[in-house]
Amino acid sequence: MPELRHQPRFQVNCPVSFVVEDEAGIGVVCNLSEKGCAIESDVRVPQEGYASASLTIPGTSDPVLIELARVRWVTRHAFGLEFRIISRAGRKRIRRYLLLDQAA
Repeated sequence: MPELRHQPRFQVNCPVSFVVEDEAGIGVVCNLSEKGCAIESDVRVPQEGYASASLTIPGTSDPVLIELARVRWVTRHAFGLEFRIISRAGRKRIRRYLLLDQAA
């Protein structure tokens, strides 16, 4: 199957809290790009729906808020989010983390 992502994903290990529809939980972001992420969690989320998330970038105190994301795929212990609404500052913090900390 061809790669459908427009941006590369980086392997990371970032704590995250989220709400998908009415289901709240915590997990770990295991891969990340400026436009989306994969989250490992024991919380079962619906196959379709929308989410918000609070992502903690290592070495920072304030989490990045993803105000709205779309659930793109779900497995038993993970799911993927496509970021829809995130502040410019939040996207810039993710970009900086990926380019400076992860690409090295």
